[in-house]
Amino acid sequence: MDAAMGFCFEDSDFAEPRSRLMGTGETYVAKQCEPQKALGDYCSCFLMLPPTNIAMRRDVQESRARCLVNLGRYTEALEIAESLRNGVFNTDQLTCTLNLQVTILDHLGNLPKALSCLQQLISLHPLNPWIWKRLGEFYTRAHLAASNQATGSVERNRFDLHLESILANNAPLLEGKEREKQRDLNMFFRSKEISHCCSPTGRPINRTDMDSCRLSLLELGTKTDLLMFSCASFIRARLLFQFVQPQQASFVLDKNLKAQGEIEEQLKVYRLKDTIENLMAEMMGGDLLPDHIKDEGAADTKITLALSAFRMPSDSEFKDKWFQKIVSLYSC
Repeated sequence: MDAAMGFCFEDSDFAEPRSRLMGTGETYVAKQCEPQKALGDYCSCFLMLPPTNIAMRRDVQESRARCLVNLGRYTEALEIAESLRNGVFNTDQLTCTLNLQVTILDHLGNLPKALSCLQQLISLHPLNPWIWKRLGEFYTRAHLAASNQATGSVERNRFDLHLESILANNAPLLEGKEREKQRDLNMFFRSKEISHCCSPTGRPINRTDMDSCRLSLLELGTKTDLLMFSCASFIRARLLFQFVQPQQASFVLDKNLKAQGEIEEQLKVYRLKDTIENLMAEMMGGDLLPDHIKDEGAADTKITLALSAFRMPSDSEFKDKWFQKIVSLYSC
């Protein structure tokens, strides 16, 4: 009957299923990248690429730079990154290059330039919570480095010592049209007892980190500015994570919640008063509308643009846009 109906079955289709026993195979070990070998392969590949294949040449050059970073050859990696930066044509290429530069400059301990690159990334992607979180971490490190540069002692890595100079400024103003009411900066913090601060990786800041920064306070701002920029960046990042949280699930949601937890822990270190934290959240979230935010904090307007259609603000313009209201809370 099966043949008449046009069906044809193999005898094996009716055989007893083979029993599956728990095997004792070898444990899976992920293949580890060998940066030195990969670097040689990328160099050979680059030499074979025609000059007209610009996109592939950029990809290979970026891969070469990342191999050099893994090998600890940061200066060579930075030279490649700078050459890539000079040859960008659109905002996507600029985003990749800036991310690469931040990684390299971080290894070199050049916080001012790394912060500048992060601020440019935020200008490209103002609704990306991960960049804002990283900016907050870098400003925290900048504040610690600037404080230790001023004190000359790495052992004074405690915010209670840093805040003594901040709290001595007894004439900050709450923002208002007439800015009439002066108040002491201690209105911002619950107490002067601030926890020992560590780097974003959880390790204490060491002398090598501090000495390699060579920060210019005139370039980045005062210690007070750096502290408040860090607070504001973390608060903005938390707001963005909260906005996209309902749209996420699985491991993406787990990463979001973990990041929010890390931000909460950092804000506990700052011991901001609830009223000030809420005020800063209002200032840093004034542009946030649910309709404008999609997955991963991407905006509706996120498209690849030619650089001719995009103007990158300067560092001072960036701070004026995002932090001027925060600064006005405590500036005379």
